[in-house]
Amino acid sequence: MIKTPAGIPVVVERLPYSHSASLSVYLGTGSRDEMDEQAGISHMLEHMLFKGTFNRTAKEMSEQIEAAGGEQNGYTTREVTSYQAFSLDETVEVAQEILADMVLNPRLEANCLETEKNVVLQEINMLQNNPDRYIHVLFLEALWGNHPMGRSEAGTAETVTALAPRDVRDFFERRYRPPHMAVVAVGNIVPEQVVRWAESSFDKLAPIPAQARRTPPVANAVFKVYPREDRQAYVGMGFPGLCSTHPNRFAQRLTASILGMGTSSRLFQEVREKEGLVYEIYASSGSYTDCGAMRVFFNTTVNDQEKVIRLVAREIRRLKEEGLKEGELDRAKRLLKGIYVRGLESSEARMIRLGEIFMSTGEVMTAEETLRCMDMVTEEDVSRMAGELMVRDKLCIAMHAPGKESKKVAKDLNDLDF
Repeated sequence: MIKTPAGIPVVVERLPYSHSASLSVYLGTGSRDEMDEQAGISHMLEHMLFKGTFNRTAKEMSEQIEAAGGEQNGYTTREVTSYQAFSLDETVEVAQEILADMVLNPRLEANCLETEKNVVLQEINMLQNNPDRYIHVLFLEALWGNHPMGRSEAGTAETVTALAPRDVRDFFERRYRPPHMAVVAVGNIVPEQVVRWAESSFDKLAPIPAQARRTPPVANAVFKVYPREDRQAYVGMGFPGLCSTHPNRFAQRLTASILGMGTSSRLFQEVREKEGLVYEIYASSGSYTDCGAMRVFFNTTVNDQEKVIRLVAREIRRLKEEGLKEGELDRAKRLLKGIYVRGLESSEARMIRLGEIFMSTGEVMTAEETLRCMDMVTEEDVSRMAGELMVRDKLCIAMHAPGKESKKVAKDLNDLDF
């Protein structure tokens, strides 16, 4: 990692065998930094930066980046917003120019905002009509309640509709500045050239005043029902987890992997293969700058959701009481490492990995260092994580299912133990 004279971090990974270049500007602002009444403004602003600058129309940006053999993209999470440009290595200057123009000179016009509101409202509707995805949102809402970490990044139809052009412009001017900014680049590129571009483009930005420190969420141990009409039940259950800088975060990931990652995992074998109660069931581990979560997701018929929840609880109890089976940790490590390295086969994926790690930890971790950290996890580490994190008194369950039956299930689960 190198810093420009003004202190903007520049993270570069050169891949001399590649013929592509992937560039991104990361901003350390996301949906958790919004006021309640402006929920979704980070995501809306991300959309708006693709609607044209004072130098280029949206159509001109698209034509120029595609003529350079590339494309543009971006995304918003709870903690960061990222803008990306990809190109051939021989046309990287075009990608750099367009990316800088987007971040520095967006028009943010009122008529474009009204048009884009409709697009975002469609996005919100699509999410709510896709229960496999929506249960992830509902689980974090149940876990973290009214804290901004418990909200969807997209906001709500009401808050998005109410956004005014001045709101979007103010948020841009207050948030899109150093020191919460970083440049990340991967591909067949010259690191010194990327640093010079970052310096000439962004060092002129005046730093924003110190922002109020983020407040970590307080986890809720609740069983919450989110009614739906269909007879299928979509369930998320889990616990508060470790933050992205915690030394045991890799042990947390492997604990989730053993429990429910892949078709050889405990949950898949017991619930899908032996009982035939679900099509898929899986566990995941997520970490943020000051909080985290361990989660299990599945969907089943409304009549079977209680049985599946109790089976999950049984497997958690077995993991805590009996420990790991012979070879189980090695298998989980290789699976997790295999998924990880396969995800690094494109410069785009490598860039996003570097950006996410740097923005959440302030460190640059190579792929080799990450793999070593996975290898260092012991059976004792996993057993300790299972005992410390998967505690019955901290269990949170979100049920997106028919209300009457699910409320009875939530009441009947009061005797759940592990």
